Amino acid sequence: QLHACLALVLGRADLTPGLVTRHTVAETHKRRVRILLAEDNPTNQLVAVKLLEKLGYRVDAVANGQEALAALRTLPYDLVLMDCQMPEMDGFEATRQIRTPHSPIHNSQSPIRNPQIPIIAMTAHAMKGDRERCLAAGMTDYLSKPVQPADLAATLARWLAPDPEASPQDRDAGAGGEQAATATDAPEATPPVFDKAAFLSGVLGDAALAQEIATVFLGDMPGQIATLAAAVAAGACGPAEQQAHRIKGAAANVGGSALCAAAFAMETAGRGGDLAALRILLPELQTQFAALRAAMEQDAGKAG
Repeated sequence: QLHACLALVLGRADLTPGLVTRHTVAETHKRRVRILLAEDNPTNQLVAVKLLEKLGYRVDAVANGQEALAALRTLPYDLVLMDCQMPEMDGFEATRQIRTPHSPIHNSQSPIRNPQIPIIAMTAHAMKGDRERCLAAGMTDYLSKPVQPADLAATLARWLAPDPEASPQDRDAGAGGEQAATATDAPEATPPVFDKAAFLSGVLGDAALAQEIATVFLGDMPGQIATLAAAVAAGACGPAEQQAHRIKGAAANVGGSALCAAAFAMETAGRGGDLAALRILLPELQTQFAALRAAMEQDAGKAG
């Protein structure tokens, strides 16, 4: 810390006069960090971007693995937050291409700048098998959705500004350990339609930001549900599973616990190839979204 403080003072003529502490060093370091976020869901993307900005980081966002690869060829990012399930190219395949020395992207005219860049998986599963799959693909660590601000801050601190005396093994030991032991993919038995407290907690109590996210969510979700309904009508269990997974993640981010549970049930049915169950469950999901929209709009009216 002493070395970092001295380097900061001696290397910056524009430093504001005053006491320089380890916190000054930390904030200066954050401003120099550039994070790439790969997330296709508009609600989840907005939540993550705003949280990162609140934590003091610069962030660029892309919507799939192919866009992530293109960005990593262009700019010197320090860390990637990688959603696992995305269209075009998912996070697993993008990570494999980044990590594989002989993949085409490393032999092109504009190769990946840093093949060893920390890649933090973001997954709505967080079960033990999913954690192992993330690590096997070459991901460095993982966060479960909905991402909690404290977990995000701790994970970024671990991989962007580790303790100088900590070994790589120490950092690896902390990777996702708490989440792996406690996380579950199963929703609660009687979830509320709208858990406002959980929603606000996820955005550090920022009511204005919560309203901005709610507006994006309510505008985007009808199209998401229409896509799910189309997949069910076509008898496509795989696409239905993936779409239900997207809805589940977005609902969890805004405190829509009942909608999240309904989407989880459809995701499970799609994974099992149970088309009959998907058809039965779809109306319940639509009902829960209508209830959530009414609750959020009523809450916004009271706030206004």
